[in-house]
Amino acid sequence: MRVPLDCYRILGLTHLSGLDKIHQAHRDRLLSMPRREYSDAAIASRKRIIDKAYELLIEHINAPKDSNIDELAGDQRPVVTLPPQVEADEKDFAGLLLILYELGESEKVLSLAKPYYDPEEAEYQSARISPHDPDLLLSVSLSFLDLGREYWKQGQYEAAASSLESAQDLLLREGLFLSIRSEIQADLFRLRPYRILELLASPDNHTNEHRKGMSLLQEMLEARRGIDGSGNDYSSLGIDDFLRFIQQLRSYMTAIEQQTLFEEEARRPSSVATYLAVYALIARGFSQRQPALIRRAKGLLVKLSAKQDIYLEKAVCALLLGQTEEASAAIENSSEDDQIAFIRQNSEGAPDLLPGLCLYSERWLQEEVYPHFRDLMSQIVSLKDYFADEQVQAYLEELPNTGALSSDWTSPVGGDRFGLTPPIDDTPPVKRDLETSTSNEPRLSTYAPETPNRFQRSSTPVLERPSSTSSSNGSGNTAQSLPRSRRNVPPARNTGRSINESVKAINRPANTSPNSSHPKRKFNIGRLATVIVVAIAILAGSLWLVVWAFRALTGASRTDASIPLEKTITPIVQAIKENNAAPTAQPGPLDKETATKVIETWQATKTKALGKTYEDNLLEEILTDPALSDWKSRAKDLKASNSYLQYQVKSSEVDKVTPDGDSKAKVVAKISETRNYFNNGELDRGASKEDANYTVEYDLVRKDNRWLIREMLVF
Repeated sequence: MRVPLDCYRILGLTHLSGLDKIHQAHRDRLLSMPRREYSDAAIASRKRIIDKAYELLIEHINAPKDSNIDELAGDQRPVVTLPPQVEADEKDFAGLLLILYELGESEKVLSLAKPYYDPEEAEYQSARISPHDPDLLLSVSLSFLDLGREYWKQGQYEAAASSLESAQDLLLREGLFLSIRSEIQADLFRLRPYRILELLASPDNHTNEHRKGMSLLQEMLEARRGIDGSGNDYSSLGIDDFLRFIQQLRSYMTAIEQQTLFEEEARRPSSVATYLAVYALIARGFSQRQPALIRRAKGLLVKLSAKQDIYLEKAVCALLLGQTEEASAAIENSSEDDQIAFIRQNSEGAPDLLPGLCLYSERWLQEEVYPHFRDLMSQIVSLKDYFADEQVQAYLEELPNTGALSSDWTSPVGGDRFGLTPPIDDTPPVKRDLETSTSNEPRLSTYAPETPNRFQRSSTPVLERPSSTSSSNGSGNTAQSLPRSRRNVPPARNTGRSINESVKAINRPANTSPNSSHPKRKFNIGRLATVIVVAIAILAGSLWLVVWAFRALTGASRTDASIPLEKTITPIVQAIKENNAAPTAQPGPLDKETATKVIETWQATKTKALGKTYEDNLLEEILTDPALSDWKSRAKDLKASNSYLQYQVKSSEVDKVTPDGDSKAKVVAKISETRNYFNNGELDRGASKEDANYTVEYDLVRKDNRWLIREMLVF
């Protein structure tokens, strides 16, 4: 295989360059060294090609000119002299790929090297070029990296991710160049918000893309530990920027998607997610004529009512549930003067505030709620149609119209075990988070990564933080602020016939219950007999326990005092510590057997550190910074929220061990586990995972004759 290269191109010159420029270009090319990861052999091969190109150009410049060069040939066409070319053979294949990469010919690098890095092209390989050659794989991975960044600049985010993941998979397969893998992974983390935006904005019929976007968003939320969590997803988005990002995404998600997502996030707990879940539940409940969802939204509002003025939202929910008395009471308690004035103005002449509240609710749903949902933004809100629905009427007739909240409304989402996240400052948490998210939105679609300098030995690019946001389509809905109860009141309209009819529709189901008593329960002799039997059984059991306790206390001095402990407590504690300690490092590089023991020890330690007993001191036996600080922080957060994790490892298999001398190593392992999340002693199935399968690359170091985990990278 021989590949011709233009000598002028190799030296970075044009065909009109003179002798002085050729000399200077040759010196510059030799002084500009490639990345430090290239081997001496690849650098020497590169030098041979550059020197050969320089020699051919000098010969070309100094060669005597043909006197007939400017004459026309017999066919009257000018004679064209081709520039000199270097033909690189297989011996200099690594140098050839390196030069092509430096010249920005990434696609050509991938085309020439494909038979060697792609297993499906194995039949086209040459026996003289190894498919495992680190220099070849380095040029290929760097070319993928460059292409990914170029796609990123062009706004083709999924294509960029595909290119970056190809580079990552190639290097991971061969266990090469951890620093470059980290660089690629950093790009993938920073690219993830752009991918989510592109995938969620795809047309309605692209269900796979939309589903993938939701999956990436959930991964991002998990890494951040919630919308307003303290975790790090390495996207460079702070809490306020991430809130604006979530706001930008909302108009690309349907009501059911937002309900599922934000109800799940509210269980962390998160007051912001709770508020967004309220919007989704109200939107679905109203648009799909399901008052039960509005009732759930009202229950979530109770969770927020301790610190927030959400009386208007509660009034709207009560109105949609036909509970007019409670709706009026909520309005009276609200301190949002502009909205109350609007409601009063449009209720003049009426015995209550119902006409104004109906108008306000209809406007609020149409202008503040529906535009944030992909499947609702084009629908028209009609209270008249809602209350005329037979299914809605049947449900509302079963509800009492009372100001007292039922027991299921007074419990926060997921039961009463979740408390409000304390605010960072004196501003209530939901208002603070939502108000800060209404300006300076990050324009993700205009951000592009920097182009790396191919001639520097150390060229890890630093990607700037996205500073602004633009919608990927022309709807304009992504630039709206997060939902707040403090709104500019829309201009008053004629309350009109539709609102009056809506009021009449409300009064009918609402008046069926306030003054009517609930049906009396029938006296049930069978139930009474059951209660008596249970009471007798409990009394007998209590007497038996008293007798047993008395005997145990009086007999302890005679029987138990002379029985020695089989083991003292100190050896037992020491045995527990030894079982969770990192394996002793044997002389020489890390082997697979020891690596397996390290990973198994880590899995056991993680279970205890994040478990019910919060034994985070054990982390020091297997981790070192920065992993140690990160996992201690996780354990502290769980303990502070009265939560814990219960792990059950199904399998732990070490795939590859790559030693780096005697004191460092990389270990790639596949983990399969079940993860159960408990809060206040109760299992939260929504935050648990039955089958979690993932691949992790562990960065191990030897310290004090032990192998400790320094970093982890999950794929």
